[in-house]
Amino acid sequence: MSSTSEPDTTRTLSPPPHRPVSALQCYLTYLVSISIGAACWFLLYVAMPENSAFLNGLIVTTVSTFVIWLFSMANGNSSLYDPYWVIAPPLLVLGIVADSNGGLVNWHWRQFMIFACFVMWAGRYHVVLFWDGWTKGLSIEDWRYENMRSAPIPYWLNSLVGMHHFPTYLVYFAFAPAALVLMQTPPEQPELTLWDMVGAVGALAATLIQYVADAPNKAFQQSPAYRNGGSIRSGLWAWSRHPNYFGEVLFWLSLIPFALAAGIFESHMALVLSGPVVMAIFFRFSAHLMDKRSLERRCDYDGIMKDISPLLPLIPRRPS
Repeated sequence: MSSTSEPDTTRTLSPPPHRPVSALQCYLTYLVSISIGAACWFLLYVAMPENSAFLNGLIVTTVSTFVIWLFSMANGNSSLYDPYWVIAPPLLVLGIVADSNGGLVNWHWRQFMIFACFVMWAGRYHVVLFWDGWTKGLSIEDWRYENMRSAPIPYWLNSLVGMHHFPTYLVYFAFAPAALVLMQTPPEQPELTLWDMVGAVGALAATLIQYVADAPNKAFQQSPAYRNGGSIRSGLWAWSRHPNYFGEVLFWLSLIPFALAAGIFESHMALVLSGPVVMAIFFRFSAHLMDKRSLERRCDYDGIMKDISPLLPLIPRRPS
C-alpha cells in the first residue's frame, strides 16, 4: 500500500476513482468482445488447421479478455469484467465442439452432458444473481478491484494481468478437463460410464447448493439485521461460512470424472487435475479474504468464525 506521507507517489501510483458505466456500455463491451472472439476463432480454424481446439480456445479467450480490458480502461471501471467469468465457459464449449467436430450438428451424449452442466451453472448468474450492469449499469466497482488500485504497480498493468487475464486463465484451465473431453469427436468417445453419472450428479449438486445458498442470503441482505452489522446463520450458512464458494469448488472438481469416463485421465493427468485443484485453492483464499473483510464489518463475525466451517458444510460447533 502507498504511504499517505508521500502524496506525490500516491498520486503517481493511484489512478482516479472508478467511474459509473451505463447498461449500454456494458452490452457494447460484450457484443464487441464476443464478436471479435468468434471472428478470431474462425480465422484460426481456417488459417491454422493444425492448431488444437484447446489452443484455439486459449487464444480466443485471451483476445476476448483483452477487448474487455480495453473497455474497462476506457470506462474507468474494471467491474466490466465480472460477468465474463460465467459467459465464457458455455461459449467455449460450443467453440471447442464446433472446432473439433467441424460444426455443431453431431454431438456425443457426453459432450451434451457437459454443455448442459455449464448452462445450468451459468444460469444461476444470469437469472438468480442477475448482473446489475445489464439493467442499470455499474455505479460501483468491486471492492477487490478498488483495493488493487493502490498496489505499487501501474494500474493499467494491474488491471490487465490481475483483474482480467488472471481470472480468465484460472477459469480456462479449470475448464481443461471438459475441453479435453469435448475435443474427442463422437466416434472417438467411449460409451457412457458410471463416471459420467458421477460428474453430472456432482455438477448438479454443486449448482443446487449455490441456488439454495443464494435465496436466504439475498433475503438477509434486505433485512435490518444485515444493515445493523449482523451476519447470516440460516440454511446452509449455518453449516458453512461460504456455501456458495463450496458449490463453486465442487462444480469444477466435478469435471474430472468426465475425463475418467472418456479415457483421457492418465494421458493428461497434470492438465486434468491442476486447473480444478488450483481453482479450489483460489476459492479457499477468497474465503479467507471475505472472512477478513467481514471481521471488520460484521459485529458478530468473530463468533461465526469459531462456530462454522469455512467451506465444507459441517455441523456447527454450537447450534445456530
